[in-house]
Order: sequence, then structure tokens, then C-alpha cells
Amino acid sequence: MSTALTVVSLAVVALLLARDWGHRRVTLFPLIRPLLGVFIVPFVAPGWNASGNGLYLELGALVLGVAIGMLTFAFIRVSVDENGQAWTDAGYPYAAIWVGFTALRLLFVYGVEHWFTHSVGVFLIDNHINVNAFAYSIIILFLAPVVSNRLCILVSSRMKKAAGRSARQPAGAL
Repeated sequence: MSTALTVVSLAVVALLLARDWGHRRVTLFPLIRPLLGVFIVPFVAPGWNASGNGLYLELGALVLGVAIGMLTFAFIRVSVDENGQAWTDAGYPYAAIWVGFTALRLLFVYGVEHWFTHSVGVFLIDNHINVNAFAYSIIILFLAPVVSNRLCILVSSRMKKAAGRSARQPAGAL
């Protein structure tokens, strides 16, 4: 993995933790910012696998990434104050999940490049998986947890705001 990709991976986690650590106000822009990456990736990735085992690998990376994002969301608390402002509270377990996931992903990519290159190559050839599909799976595994975590926070904060408004509204009022 290039130094630039390593720095980007570490920077994304550092920004996530800087944004979420402690008691933070929920605002729309920081929640939708990771979605910009979803729209940028198709322009830098020349072509996705639309069939075969490459597609299954990409879908598997997507499912795993979404599951990891939802796991991280389980360690952040979303609340709404009396003014209707949503807040998040994240601590050490939340940070540990993000740091651990990032370290494992970077270690995996390093291992693919240095320790078990031949085995991965044999696996890709035996299963008729394009190298690009493998690279895209790594990209998906990088983006999906961040995007799914942000979407979980957004949906949870909106649901709690709506519940708070309906609880404050007098019975029979429209």
C-alpha cells in the first residue's frame, strides 16, 4: 500500500474520532460528508464487476463494511436535549473499534503485498476474480463502515428528534 493511502486511512479515522469523541452536537454536514466519497469513487475506479465472483467479493465487502459501521454505532449514544438538538456521546470502546478495524485493514493490505501475495494471487485466479474487484473490495471495506455509521447516526438523531417533538406536543394538538 502506498504511503499516501496509509496516511489517508489514518487521517479518516483521526477525523472520525476527533468529530465523534466525547459529547458532540449532531449537524447535517459532518454526517453527509462521507457520502461524497461514495460519489467520487466511481470516477477514480475504472470499472466495477457486474457479475461473477468479483461481484460477490465486492458485495461481501459491502456487507462486512456495513456490519462494522453498525457495530461502531452500537458504541455511540445519540440523545436529544429539550431544545430538540441531537447530541452524540462516544468514548473508549467506540475509539477502540475504529482504531482496531483500521489497524486490521492496514495489516491485511500489508500482508497481501508482502506476506501472502502468492496465496492471494492463486485465490483470485482459482475463483476467476479480477484484481480490480479485489482492489475495489478493499475500497468498499474502507468506505462502507464510515458511511453506514454516519447514516445510523443521522437516522437515529432524526427518529429521536421526531419522538421528542411528538412527546412535547399536547394531546389532540396538530
